[in-house]
Amino acid sequence: MSAPVGFYLPPSATPKLERLVDSIEANPGQLLDPAELREACDRLDVRGVAERLPDGLTSEDLVGILKLAMLTECATDSYSAVFMDGAARFDSPWLARFNQRVWTPDEHTHYTPYKLMLLSLGYSEEQLDREMREVQGRQYEHCCGRNPAELTTYGIIQEYLTDNWHGMISHLLKPGAPYAAKCSAMVKRRETLHTTWYREMTAIQVEENPEMLGMVADTIQSFQMPGTRLVPELGGRSLEWMSKTNVDFARIARDFVRNFQQVAGNVKRAGQMFVDLAARRGMRVGPVPLSAARNVLDKIGGPGYGLIGEAVLDKFGIPRPTSASQTGPISLPPRMYEAFRSRIRGMVAQRVAVNSIIGEV
Repeated sequence: MSAPVGFYLPPSATPKLERLVDSIEANPGQLLDPAELREACDRLDVRGVAERLPDGLTSEDLVGILKLAMLTECATDSYSAVFMDGAARFDSPWLARFNQRVWTPDEHTHYTPYKLMLLSLGYSEEQLDREMREVQGRQYEHCCGRNPAELTTYGIIQEYLTDNWHGMISHLLKPGAPYAAKCSAMVKRRETLHTTWYREMTAIQVEENPEMLGMVADTIQSFQMPGTRLVPELGGRSLEWMSKTNVDFARIARDFVRNFQQVAGNVKRAGQMFVDLAARRGMRVGPVPLSAARNVLDKIGGPGYGLIGEAVLDKFGIPRPTSASQTGPISLPPRMYEAFRSRIRGMVAQRVAVNSIIGEV
């Protein structure tokens, strides 16, 4: 099947992506063992956790948090089908192979510890199985595009946020149920690996065709967590629960920017992507829409976007690559040019709206 116009990877990209998947298959890390978890079900008793919840969090909230983890993880086949469709439509066997041989079997194990935790709280297996079947039977509407660059970008965001969700649960469970906390941390580590793998896949595609950055920005802008679609009654409360458990949103924002700065590959391309994203979200520079200011940056080229990229990294407290001083396009001596850039960079950083980069939190 021919791929729709807009997505293009040079032939040189495929061997790189195939080698990456080869290396992942050869060393996927330690997967969870559902049989081992079921044998240790007594140690997954979380009834004692309800007595040590943070202020403002109820036992009903704890149930909702665990159910959201179980129900979104049990719907793996719905997400997997989207990736398989995109791999077929865009003739990307490397993506199909990763999805079929690594990601899907891995994800199939992630709901098990949460189901066992909920059983300890008095739910029957029949009830939990029924709830899982209901979610698995719902029509999953994918929020973003389906070409490989869009899918791997979606994977970065989804896996990173899920990583944080399991990390939050592990922290919540640790005082009253240390083994259950350990199992959540094991799931978290798997999601960390998935984030890294998807980031590497996306970075290769951008390196081979920098025009893919527009698709990356599109995906960031339109992204929604699958839980908000498949389990809206619980997914819609995720930010509330994260706030009540004192999740560090500033750290999440830094990691988000760092991940996509690495995808872009250099500060200039990162600046270009962040400007594109902010323009799509309607950000303004004073009275001027950023979409209009972007025309000026396009004429300036590398120095303009590089400066924006550095300013965004400064805004989020991320160390930026250092480069040798050089005479700039305005013919200033190197030291004066760097001082000029520093001043402009600071002004830009002050005006960068966090939500224009990472969305509403």
